[in-house]
Amino acid sequence: MKRIYLSLLMIISATLLLKAADAKKPVLMVFPSDDWCKKNGYILPGSDAPDYERALQNSDMDGAIAVMGDYLAEMGYPMFSLKQELKEIHNTGARRMVVTSKNDGQVMESDRDLVTRNVGCDFIVELMLDKKSAGARQFIEFKAQTIDAASHKILHGDIGTSSPSSSPTPLQVKEVVGGFIDNFCNKIDLAFTDIEKKGREGTITFDIADDSPYNFESDVTVDGESGELADFIEYWLSEHAVDENVDRQHKSRESLTFRQVRFPLFAQVAAGGFGSKKGKVKAQSMESFVKPLEAELRRLGMNMTTVPIGQGSVYCVIGGN
Repeated sequence: MKRIYLSLLMIISATLLLKAADAKKPVLMVFPSDDWCKKNGYILPGSDAPDYERALQNSDMDGAIAVMGDYLAEMGYPMFSLKQELKEIHNTGARRMVVTSKNDGQVMESDRDLVTRNVGCDFIVELMLDKKSAGARQFIEFKAQTIDAASHKILHGDIGTSSPSSSPTPLQVKEVVGGFIDNFCNKIDLAFTDIEKKGREGTITFDIADDSPYNFESDVTVDGESGELADFIEYWLSEHAVDENVDRQHKSRESLTFRQVRFPLFAQVAAGGFGSKKGKVKAQSMESFVKPLEAELRRLGMNMTTVPIGQGSVYCVIGGN
């Protein structure tokens, strides 16, 4: 009986380990923090936006990013290199999205949003590094925090200080990160599990084009029911959002904004669609979440053009067919 009990325990343990190994991990990218870039003068000319390319020429930060990236890769997270992605953007001529909203004016996609959108990044890991002297030796104060790539909300962070030494900065970073990496990754996994359950959070802005047959205060009729176009759109979003989590922030005749829209992390591809396979599941961005609304608007004689801003925001312009 004891042997059977031990065998069962071994089987259960092996099963749990296999499940843990198979559990989906979020896609991560490591960035220098915006505050660190500003403090050290790595800012794009004529703006207060970080200049990541120049920041990565700083050997201390470049080394810190490499150390953090190695630790995270060892923990099983799919990783993308910020330096390589910035090179790819320049080599391919990928463009930033620029949107002129009737309500908010012009909005330009940041370098960070562009990069994270291109790779389908789930979380950003931001690093802050501060070197200090202790007599003839130096030590570092190091901070790492995780940010949701869609909502830009800070999820958690860890701080550490290295021992005073004459070691190179990357070795000091390794000492600090080694002290908190298990706890840091556990928090990432918990945050990702929470997003899988509650949905990813984002923003949708709708504008009415000049050729649209309706504005957002116009009455429309769908399947025998009538109401304002704005209410129809809100109803559709609520039906498709996780737990109907939709917060309408602004409405006028020509502009409509929803924030804190919780959309599913993954969606099943419809059978028969271009390049689709039965039962195939793929990751969603806010743009792919709202895209099916276009088919509903066509029934009302309208079309919809979408412009993504990073992973979690999309601008939709509604016009006539």
